[in-house]
Amino acid sequence: MSEAAHRHDDWSRALFTQLKDAGVRLFSFIPDAGNARISEMAYDDNETRCVLLTTEEEGIALAAGADLVGEKSVVMMQSSGVGNCPN
Repeated sequence: MSEAAHRHDDWSRALFTQLKDAGVRLFSFIPDAGNARISEMAYDDNETRCVLLTTEEEGIALAAGADLVGEKSVVMMQSSGVGNCPN
């Protein structure tokens, strides 16, 4: 594994672990190279669920619904997705 790939894996694993430790069990995302490792970890973990989104706005609705039933979730998106959400 290259040094750059190793660093990417390190921060991805650290973030995934922190999210799980905080009680996040629902991960939603649009596939992206930046979140690929975290989404792979979530798919491989038996305690988490993953939802593949077609738009970032779907993720906001999904997270709101999860919150209504007391479940913690995360919506992973790139910067352009953040700009799409208010529309």
